[in-house]
Amino acid sequence: MISSNGTRLIAATALLFPLAASAQWAVVNQRLEGAQAEAVIARVRNVTGQTLEFYRDGVGAIRARFTLGAGLTALDQGHCPTMQVDRWAPMNRSVNDAACLATNKWSEYVVGYVVDQSVQSARLLQIMNGNLLRFRFRLHGGDYRDAEFSLAGSKRSLSAAIGTNVAVTAR
Repeated sequence: MISSNGTRLIAATALLFPLAASAQWAVVNQRLEGAQAEAVIARVRNVTGQTLEFYRDGVGAIRARFTLGAGLTALDQGHCPTMQVDRWAPMNRSVNDAACLATNKWSEYVVGYVVDQSVQSARLLQIMNGNLLRFRFRLHGGDYRDAEFSLAGSKRSLSAAIGTNVAVTAR
């Protein structure tokens, strides 16, 4: 039996941890839409249905793909969502200031490259060690939305997707 103080504590604790935190990271082998080959993918889906996936492509690029959930119609094509880890600066570009790839259902960013079993990427390191990743995106028609993903468990899943023997450094 929980006392009324215990009930209040449970309710207060639930308010401190948003629903996005309840999502769990998984590692799967799959081919993504538009990809040439099957890849090991680190994936998390938030409570509103959006998906975030990371994978290493055939040339060693580490890619992050944000996909809309079924309830939203379309992204404003040509406008890349911004992503922000915790309180770090938001960005909507791939490494080396390259544009993201964008369709009406997903956008994809290169967050680093594997070179000699190492990735130099401050953004990837933030994602592996952060708490929350937030996307802000514009829908076709002009409305803006936010999507949040818990990063709890991301380090283990991302390591499996990019290679457990690959070192990730900020620079």
